[in-house]
Amino acid sequence: MKKKQFEKEMIEPDQVILTKIQATRLAALADVDIEEISGKNIAQLTDLLRWRVDPRIFRFKRICGKVVKKDPVTGIEYPVPFATVYVEDTDCSLFLFQPKGFPWSWHFPFNCHREVIAKTHTDACGNWCVWVPRFDIDWVKRWRKHRVCFPYIFRRPVLKDLIKLKWPPIPNPPDPGPWEEVIKINPGILNSLGGAKAEMLKKQIAKMENALPGANAVDSEEFLNQSLFDHEMSPPLPQDYQNVISGHNIIASKNVVPHDAIRTDLASKLGLNVEAKELASFDHLNFRGPFYRCYDFYVPVWQLILDVPDITFRVTQDVNGDGIEETIYSEGYFRVRWDAGTLPNMKLVASHIARESHACHVPLVPCGNVPAIKFAGLMPLQTPEFDVASGYALGANRPIPTGIPGDTQVAPARTPFCQTLQLYGCVNIQGAVDYRIRKLDPAPNGVAINGLPAWNNYDGSTPIPIVANSEGWYPVNPVNPFTLAAVPRASLAFPYLILNWPTPQLEKSNLVIDVRDGAGNIIATSAAVAIVSDNTPPVINVTKLSWKKVGEPDSALRNLKDINCPVIQRGAATQSSVEVVFEVFVSANHLRDAYLGTQGCGDGVFVPIGPINQSSHWHRNGGDNTAIIRERYLLDAGSAQGSYSFHCNAYERSINPDGHDNGLSFNWIYNHVEIGSHHEVNVAVVNEDL
Repeated sequence: MKKKQFEKEMIEPDQVILTKIQATRLAALADVDIEEISGKNIAQLTDLLRWRVDPRIFRFKRICGKVVKKDPVTGIEYPVPFATVYVEDTDCSLFLFQPKGFPWSWHFPFNCHREVIAKTHTDACGNWCVWVPRFDIDWVKRWRKHRVCFPYIFRRPVLKDLIKLKWPPIPNPPDPGPWEEVIKINPGILNSLGGAKAEMLKKQIAKMENALPGANAVDSEEFLNQSLFDHEMSPPLPQDYQNVISGHNIIASKNVVPHDAIRTDLASKLGLNVEAKELASFDHLNFRGPFYRCYDFYVPVWQLILDVPDITFRVTQDVNGDGIEETIYSEGYFRVRWDAGTLPNMKLVASHIARESHACHVPLVPCGNVPAIKFAGLMPLQTPEFDVASGYALGANRPIPTGIPGDTQVAPARTPFCQTLQLYGCVNIQGAVDYRIRKLDPAPNGVAINGLPAWNNYDGSTPIPIVANSEGWYPVNPVNPFTLAAVPRASLAFPYLILNWPTPQLEKSNLVIDVRDGAGNIIATSAAVAIVSDNTPPVINVTKLSWKKVGEPDSALRNLKDINCPVIQRGAATQSSVEVVFEVFVSANHLRDAYLGTQGCGDGVFVPIGPINQSSHWHRNGGDNTAIIRERYLLDAGSAQGSYSFHCNAYERSINPDGHDNGLSFNWIYNHVEIGSHHEVNVAVVNEDL
């Protein structure tokens, strides 16, 4: 969406005519006749109803968010730019399903009516903001507040609900504590979630735990308000319903269609006539959830709720360049906690058909009439940020001469790059038709980088896939696949993005750009730029894990390493305080740091007591890539018995300066991690004799 076109489509929020649903809600809130306000906008109503209603009712609430597409393998979220976001007033009836024995509930909506009340577009980074009339929000909040349990059963669970909560969750949970509380979230809570989502949360928490001055400041509210479930999760339908669906008909005769059999049984549970119009729209495949369930009052497993108001979201994008936008997100039911004081930014996860971007805040690249590779992500490939000969970034994750985290970082870094790296540069030179990125090795001519997946650039709001031919040549002016017309590079949203490069596992790549004319003749070659990439995680080996009772000599240390289900027996009648020695060998191709830690049961905690031990290490120079770290811990005799863990986290110093790590705001002198390893050993402490 070009800026002028976007501005032309924008309508000031107080000039938008009320929809039918809006007029109904406002009439009820303001106690005015609906005929008096229908067909008017907020600006007109502000004058018409001045001093007759509370003027605050005509204010607006700003809602912001981001549309992303999540990589199903890596979990990385890429922005979806230049899409259209619709905000809709929605009234839905639904069947509430609260299965026994489950902490969640599900909704089966039907007879939904929607009206668009606001519209906006995502920017190049997928971000959007829109103004929503406050009375719309107040109506939703009031409707739920005045009904038993409704404030809870329409709430989707987020990460902050896990902090300081009992299980099942209690109503009105306390505010989240400081960052220390986030860092100390019990891993067992995240393990209860399972899957890739829990693993991503663990990695994020581990990064925060090891943050040093100069590290990226994570938005705590955005982190804590992320949904525990990115997509709708299937409800645990009753077994007899499952039997009907699978063909094992139990609740009806064999001549009855499964859907009809389920509706017949549901009618008996809800006290409805089997011919009721509400049941005609029931579909067991049309569900939303999970949501919190009601614990304050008894609620039957199935319940019918009519005319539930909400404000929902829909996102469209022209994914095939035909000029017609397709729906890429429509699961917006109950995504906003309208009862929150400050509304958190929304994250809308688009479907697989969305055209995401791997670029966002792009650099301004100075170009002449010569090809050049100028930027890796947002980092300029020049000193003092980068050494063009060695291929290393110089400011990120600098060494510490003493190896002790927290000491002064002075010396230049030798920091490689990782993951998918956007290269920006100059290819639009006089006479150029195609370009390629070539590695100079192997000699004598090297090899073109080829066979990469297509990535998206944009002509206005139209996605333009960028793909090379069989020899690795990219068009300087890419072709719109729908119109087959060439798109001038200068009109692209990201005119200097020349390669979306999945970096090699471990390699120093010496890169040049070749450009050729329409006859296939190479007319210019850029200066070489070296880029070192490292996508290998550190290796962690436990070299010692042993224990003794306090007062015993070290010769009495009992081995726990490599033992299945290790156990510390501290005495049955009288419990002894115990000491544990934990030692780990860490190795990496580009080690940044490593550290040890423990976690325990209830009030129990292993306390470090070894003054000469070093339980953490930060690399001292570019060649310092192995370390042995150790610590001696004490567990007081009065601590609870149960399961305790000893763990080691180790990190590579590789970075990806695509903008997500905030390095640009620190002039690339900062600390950040992308790749790490975690190893954990669980030990049982029991009140038993040896």
